[in-house]
Amino acid sequence: MSLGVERQSINSKTNNKKALQIGKMLTSSQAIIFIGLIILAFVFSYLSPYFLTFSNFMNIIRQMAMIAIVAFGMTYVIIAGEIDLSVGSIIGITGMFAAITLQKGMDPILVISLSLVLGALIGLFNGMMVVKVRVTAFLATLVTMSVLRGLSLASSPGSAPITINSSTYVDLTTMNIGPIPVVLIYLAAILIMAHFTLNRTVFGRHIYATGGGPIAASLAGVNVGRVKIMVFVICGFLSAFSGVVLSGRLSAGLPDSGTGWELDAIAAVVLGGTKFSGGQGTVLGTLGGALIIGVLSNGLTLLGMTYAYQLMIKGAIIGLAVILDIWVRREEA
Repeated sequence: MSLGVERQSINSKTNNKKALQIGKMLTSSQAIIFIGLIILAFVFSYLSPYFLTFSNFMNIIRQMAMIAIVAFGMTYVIIAGEIDLSVGSIIGITGMFAAITLQKGMDPILVISLSLVLGALIGLFNGMMVVKVRVTAFLATLVTMSVLRGLSLASSPGSAPITINSSTYVDLTTMNIGPIPVVLIYLAAILIMAHFTLNRTVFGRHIYATGGGPIAASLAGVNVGRVKIMVFVICGFLSAFSGVVLSGRLSAGLPDSGTGWELDAIAAVVLGGTKFSGGQGTVLGTLGGALIIGVLSNGLTLLGMTYAYQLMIKGAIIGLAVILDIWVRREEA
């Protein structure tokens, strides 16, 4: 009798373990990305005859690449246990800066270099506010977001777009090398460098340690403050890079460009498996998350869905990803 009960207990534990393993597989970031892409591709190809076309595929790739570059920077910040809401405004201000300086006759290469420096300096400001002034990252970057967006709108009379007439600038951001868009090459290079930094350098280990537990990391000799400042600098730099590419693609600086991209970047990071609480994540996962966001945005636009509804759907996706992450961590505990 007792032997039968014991066997039932063992079988029950085995079945629970298998169920947990299956649950983990189904809720892993890789599974979410794979299943999500299949569902989205099927739905949008059914609802729109323009979705499965080569030209639309290239549009998705170009848009996804710019979102992914911003999201890589956001990945650094979130792994370190922080958040950056200013990335969209950095895109807008760098695009306007580039357009204005190009109109004044500045060399395109110098304009690109200064735009990237501007993004890094904004990131440095955010980091200093968080580390030195001890303002929460949410509040510090929210202030930066508002101020930069105001500057972008005020930098042009009537907040009108500023045309970019430099063919060199446009070519460096939009040309193809063979059949491959140059932005995809930029994306691959940044992805490789970001992956190497996070997984093969001391700095990368310090980022994970900082997000996993800043007090323990500090006791272990990690300069937590410097790490946090650097991830904000990286995020600002990569946001400016996307701002340069976007302005080149549009051949203009738009004061409201980048609006809402902070939501896209956060969604890509969370969908890619990065823990919102910090200490865990990969840029490879973020790339998959960015692909989901790119396909979703493109499909909804083809269906004529307004930006307001797109925001609601993306917000719901972030919420679902966070809930799944919390559920898996509770099961692991």
